[in-house]
Amino acid sequence: MKHLIFIISFLILFSCNKRQASEEKILVDKTASVSKTDGNSQVPEKKLKTVDDIKASYAYFVNKLRTKGIDSTLFKYNCNNEKSGKVIYFTENGKLRMIRHAYSEYSHFSATDEYFVEDDSVYFIYSKQVQWNFVDQNKTKDEIIERRIYIIDNNPVKCLENESTLIVSSGKSGTAKAGSNKEMDCSSFQPMLKQFEKLIKLRGQKKDMECLE
Repeated sequence: MKHLIFIISFLILFSCNKRQASEEKILVDKTASVSKTDGNSQVPEKKLKTVDDIKASYAYFVNKLRTKGIDSTLFKYNCNNEKSGKVIYFTENGKLRMIRHAYSEYSHFSATDEYFVEDDSVYFIYSKQVQWNFVDQNKTKDEIIERRIYIIDNNPVKCLENESTLIVSSGKSGTAKAGSNKEMDCSSFQPMLKQFEKLIKLRGQKKDMECLE
């Protein structure tokens, strides 16, 4: 009789331990499944920590722009026929990725500023300014300045400048005198950052404006 009671007690204990182990396994599997789902539901964006990271993010966006995987909105402005321009906001899945500001002042100056954005912060700025004049009645000269500013945590870490010249004769193709990128101080960053902050506040602008300032 004692042996029978011992055997029954052992079977009950074994059954309880097996059930507990089974329940613990189910709980672990369920937790792992939830963690996996949560981890894949929104892939965290990569933190841009180096110039190479910035270049990779820039290349990705430019490729998306070429394949028309980007949405855009814009507005124009004309300030007393002295300065006029167009501001375009490029978004991907509702997130702002770039602001392009193309403008001209009077008839001899034009520029394009492009601000590449991650989490509403600018990480790369490309600027191109063109000043043109007559060399003679049949020839014009474009003086071009390009700037590239790499930004990490709102601080410029590398600033490049390129100056070049384009001579255009009437009825002929232009002759270019190309420059090379030179590393410069980043004194142009703060004025451009202020312009970026102004433009990002106008993101919801839908109607054309008179003066941007």
